[in-house]
Amino acid sequence: MNSPNIITVLQVRKQGRRSIRDISRQYFESECVRFQIVESVLFAIVAAVAIWPIVDAVEVVRAYLL
Repeated sequence: MNSPNIITVLQVRKQGRRSIRDISRQYFESECVRFQIVESVLFAIVAAVAIWPIVDAVEVVRAYLL
């Protein structure tokens, strides 16, 4: 049988403390959007740099074959 003191302690404890999950969720709500934008821009730059030599190689092959 539960004592009223235990219930009161659990309620006070639950309201007074925040879990790690709550803290991280609050932090990443604002950080996630910013990091997603930065990572998207960096991915576009890396993709453009990686595609550039491929396009040049295709142009050279096309020039020699046609």
